[in-house]
Amino acid sequence: MHHYRRPEKHYVQSGDTVVVKLGASECMMSMGLYGKLMPVRVLENGFGQLLSTESGRDYSMPNPLSWMSFYSDDTGSYSYDVHEIGVGHTVTHTTGRFYVYVDGKQLYGVQSLRFEEMRDAAGDMRSRDIPSAEVRFVENSCCLPTWWSRSVVVPLDTEVRENSTGTFRDTWVDLPTHFNLFAGRYPAKPKGA
Repeated sequence: MHHYRRPEKHYVQSGDTVVVKLGASECMMSMGLYGKLMPVRVLENGFGQLLSTESGRDYSMPNPLSWMSFYSDDTGSYSYDVHEIGVGHTVTHTTGRFYVYVDGKQLYGVQSLRFEEMRDAAGDMRSRDIPSAEVRFVENSCCLPTWWSRSVVVPLDTEVRENSTGTFRDTWVDLPTHFNLFAGRYPAKPKGA
């Protein structure tokens, strides 16, 4: 199976969860994980938490990032072996949809194929003192089992492009990771409406 690998040096911050191909450190080799793709939640102070691909729960104790194919420089911790970013363990996602997240957690049932609907829902939540409400585009992970997804934040002020055919209004948005992302089909508004 071919796995997509980000070709560049990828910096991580505390709270990020990424899929990394684990290196040949003594610890990874003793656990039988050398060369495997595993989700890692980045912790503070140069540590990371391996996550079980089956359950999403913590796998062993936190380890130094340097044991898991990460390096550091004056800017922070980074790796050349990051295969996916923004991954999460959830059985409730439907791939290719927009979801509202609050405090980094997916809200159950608040999803749509239409970005504008989720943007309005997140905007309404923010107006009710829920400042962490955000929209994310969610799709299946390419490297992990189907109960893992990857998501990317879609800023609420993202420009929506549209094309009207007379019957429908199709919309698209551009993100750093997804160019020309289909953002929903709507019935065309009647003339004069």
